[in-house]
Amino acid sequence: MNVDSVKFSTPYYLHYPLLPTISLLDHVKGLIEAYKTKSSSEEDIFFSAKLLLEEINQLEDISIKRECLCRLLKIEREEIQNLIVEEAMPLFNHKTIPYDIQHNQAQQLVELEEIVSEIIEAKLTSGQFNFLVPICEIYQGILEHLWLLPYFEFGNHCSHLLIQNKGAILSHMERWKDSLDQLASEEKINRFIPKNLEKAVLRLFEPLPQDIAKKIEEKKSVIHESGVISLIVLDIMMKICSDQGDFPRAIFHAKVFLKMLKQKLLEISQKEEILIRNIQKGEILVGIMHMHDKIASWNQFLKQYPRAIDHSKKALRIVKTLGTPYEIIIHLNNMGYLYSMQGQYDLALPFYQEALSIAQNLKDSENESKFLGCLAEIYFVIDNNAEAIRYYQDSLKLTEEKSEQALKYSGIGEAYASAQQYKEAEEAYEKALEILSQVNNPFFAITIHKRLATFFKELGRYEKVIYHAEKILELIQHPSVQVDELQAQESKFGALTTLGNIYGTLGDYARQIDYFTQAVNFAEEIKVHLNQLGIAYANLGSAYCNEENYFEGIKYYNKASEILKDDSKRAKILRNIGQILFSSGRFSEAIKYYKEANRIGNQETKKDSLLGLGASYNALGNNKQAIQCIKESICLSQTSKNSLDEALGYYNLGLVYKEFDFGLAEENYRKSIEIYALLYRELKNHSQWQVTFFEKQALPFLRLESLLLEQAKNEQALQVTDFRRSRALVSALTEKFQFQKDDALISSGLNSQEMQALAQKLNTCFIIYSFPFESTDNIAVWVISSQGKITCQQLFLGNLAEEVNEATQVFKTFPFIIEPTIAKRRPFIRPKKTRSSATYASLDELTRGDPDKSANSAVLQSFKERLSMWYEALIAPLESYLPKDPQQVVTIIPDGFLAQIPFAAFLDREGTYLIEKHPISITPSMGILKLLDEIPKDFSENSLVIGNPTTPHSKDALPLAEKEAQTIVAPLLETTPERTLLQDNATAERVLKGMRDARWIHLACHGSTGTKPEEKIDSHSVFEGLFKLAPDEEHIQGYLHAQEITALKLRTELVFMSACFSGRGKLHREGSVGPVWSFLAAGALSTIATYWRLPDSDLTLQMVDTFYRHLLGTGEEKLNKAQALQKAMLLAIEQKRDKPHLWGAFFLSGLHQ
Repeated sequence: MNVDSVKFSTPYYLHYPLLPTISLLDHVKGLIEAYKTKSSSEEDIFFSAKLLLEEINQLEDISIKRECLCRLLKIEREEIQNLIVEEAMPLFNHKTIPYDIQHNQAQQLVELEEIVSEIIEAKLTSGQFNFLVPICEIYQGILEHLWLLPYFEFGNHCSHLLIQNKGAILSHMERWKDSLDQLASEEKINRFIPKNLEKAVLRLFEPLPQDIAKKIEEKKSVIHESGVISLIVLDIMMKICSDQGDFPRAIFHAKVFLKMLKQKLLEISQKEEILIRNIQKGEILVGIMHMHDKIASWNQFLKQYPRAIDHSKKALRIVKTLGTPYEIIIHLNNMGYLYSMQGQYDLALPFYQEALSIAQNLKDSENESKFLGCLAEIYFVIDNNAEAIRYYQDSLKLTEEKSEQALKYSGIGEAYASAQQYKEAEEAYEKALEILSQVNNPFFAITIHKRLATFFKELGRYEKVIYHAEKILELIQHPSVQVDELQAQESKFGALTTLGNIYGTLGDYARQIDYFTQAVNFAEEIKVHLNQLGIAYANLGSAYCNEENYFEGIKYYNKASEILKDDSKRAKILRNIGQILFSSGRFSEAIKYYKEANRIGNQETKKDSLLGLGASYNALGNNKQAIQCIKESICLSQTSKNSLDEALGYYNLGLVYKEFDFGLAEENYRKSIEIYALLYRELKNHSQWQVTFFEKQALPFLRLESLLLEQAKNEQALQVTDFRRSRALVSALTEKFQFQKDDALISSGLNSQEMQALAQKLNTCFIIYSFPFESTDNIAVWVISSQGKITCQQLFLGNLAEEVNEATQVFKTFPFIIEPTIAKRRPFIRPKKTRSSATYASLDELTRGDPDKSANSAVLQSFKERLSMWYEALIAPLESYLPKDPQQVVTIIPDGFLAQIPFAAFLDREGTYLIEKHPISITPSMGILKLLDEIPKDFSENSLVIGNPTTPHSKDALPLAEKEAQTIVAPLLETTPERTLLQDNATAERVLKGMRDARWIHLACHGSTGTKPEEKIDSHSVFEGLFKLAPDEEHIQGYLHAQEITALKLRTELVFMSACFSGRGKLHREGSVGPVWSFLAAGALSTIATYWRLPDSDLTLQMVDTFYRHLLGTGEEKLNKAQALQKAMLLAIEQKRDKPHLWGAFFLSGLHQ
């Protein structure tokens, strides 16, 4: 080709003003040289490039046109490259292969390979990734033409040329290969591109299989003569690309093939002979169907599901016209599968249902079983567990293969677990394992053990999780699993990660580090995807931080940061490091990491990093910078409509302003509270979520309360402290009894005047305790007398401050306050810090057993000393404000752990218990009392009495509890025999049913804190506490959990829980969430419960008898509930004054009237 014969006709000559004419290719070369040397302005170059492109597009010579366009690709201007790519790509498709064959273009293609390879390398080096993918496609087109030419030429010119240039071409590949791999690992380009380009290069130097080479040889002459690539050649190209995993290129050729088939179909449709036309048309339609199937399959491999669905639909339309029922079934299955992979399960269902119907008509039990299983999987995913179970069970009836049976039983287990039918779930899983033991299928066994590990993790049964994860590690050693190297690697990595997470949950950080270290070593050894290795490093960093080994933690976080090239993931790691450094007091270093996370992170990470920067700057005293960063974070939250982060931002802003502007601090705290309130309102039907959500929401409440107290705004602080108590309980009552108020806003809470009015109405003296301060050196206390006088004091706790932090642990060390079963497993461990208090000397030697027998004199003395200490700290400073009338009730509103200590048994210096001075009631908040007081008093006349239920454990028998129920309480309450549930009759289901219509409920049975894994209804439950009743179908163990009681709507005046630990609960900012909370949430006006184990003794019976007689006025003076309970405790004090553990556990909560 004489390139000088091609003239440039435009009058614009940027580089060669002295030449009248110049070849177009030389002008392109000159323009590129000017671009590289910057000898002309960019604008002039871009303008010239556009003019050149107009000329190039007019060329008929493909050879010159290709070279001009490929060279112009070196100009990095999006507008120019877009035009070039659009023109260049068709020049390297199948249509130009005959041109290359006829015009012997091998030499030019070799030159173009070098030009485009250099452009790819330059783009990767400069970080200019725009149009990289289409340029790679052009490059692949060049390589494909070079690959085919030797097989179509007459002679060996092209073959020799490739051999001569092999070293250069392979060296070109080495220069861009690693950089492209890196981009793919960072998910910046499709993961197939680097490998497919590499395969296209290597393909140049690998001979075709003989049968394929022979087919091409047969078509060589025809292609030379016609100048058209045949369908057979396209089919060969498709097959080779598909076999080598180059699915994008296979699809590219398949679409050309499809287009040619459709053209043939159009030509046949115009034939006159109907019979021949129909036969040929049918054959072509079958070919079109198969081509759609192939394209769908390749798109499925690429996870391009919408495209796969489109082609599968077209294939299905054809097969429904021409295919057999079995072919239709196959295509319906494909459609169902593809929609499932898209997450469009509602669209998948009809295809599986149609396939099932055809299989049933054909009486094909194998396919019927298969599609019943598919439908079961769909119903499981869309949370229709009942249908999932039904379809799995129907499928099982038709399944003979043992491994398939096991897999379907595990599916049934998953569905039962999702429906919270845990017993049935476990049975199904065990059946699956039993079947698997009869066959040798480690693949299915791994799948089932994975499901079991997940199942037991959700239940909090961590020992089972560990067992199944370790089984996975054992199974992957099986030779048949090792054949599938990828699955073996993924299973091992997943099992090690699971074990690490579980041991971390259990607080066994040494083992957590061990397993995460194994995961890291394994990931490094097998060279997993960099993203997984980065995650492994991040996990190990987190584990070291759990052990407070921040040096190692930061080291592995840094490793993760270096590997995770994805900026969003790296930013999260950097943010975590910043948080560690901030927690360690290394604020300047934290700022460095927060800044980098902010620079590279997405909007979510930027919000967090800016908040961290604000906190760090504030810690360093740079208020101005702190405010600026936090305000930026708030703006990002508002832009993304993330109200939770916005609320957190205002809270942090309040913390900064608190240092120098109380007014602005209060304003921002209140903004935070208002936003939290709007979010909280959305959870009104979910008590559990409200409780957990309030853990964060409580922070601005506490800081606002503290701020108001610092300014001596005591009554405003009082409103805040009462409002923040028991928010979920207020919400439950408001919703259940339809009180017309917005309970989410502070303004809906009681103000000081309403509190005074409530004290007068109930004729009580309120004592409200609060821990609003960051330090526990002080506790805030308000006293509201029945006359309405409000007094506020801050009590200095002095030496007790340290014990406040571990008060719950201290009380658990006494034998009657903790369950014996726990004690056997977990003996008392002395706190890390040493103390001078003599009390601690005896704690190490405590044993667990019968409350009376195990409580020796040293233990009792220790317990009484602690009761005296609490009296001196919490009551003595308030004595002058307490009622002078000994019959007036003192209503205590505790905060935090104070909800679980026995105020009635507090002991003054004269040896008098607080209960001897005043009747006492405990309540979550004044707001709760007011709501309970407003509940309609339309009580039933019925009562419900439960005594000594027959539990699955014979050692649980309580003969005196049965006597209490049958001979004392039932007669006094005039309870009918059918509502006096004893032994086997006292099932959980009957109890729940009876509660719905009972004014008085009395439970004389075993109670438990429900903290053991096997006792939990839900491992993530915010509730603690259960009653041990007789089992039934729904309650196999006979456990009635506090969580179940909450859902009831009761018309009950009093629930008396004569059961161990019934007054305990899980401590949250919400308060103590257990049986007392649950009964109040259900609408019971009052409860009596116990803090610790209740002795099954005559003294307990006497106390119960005395209480009811005074409450009902049966043979004794009629008193309110608090006074009646006081009489019962005074009776016990007369007999067992020195043994408060035998009578001090009882307390009243709710309305005392």
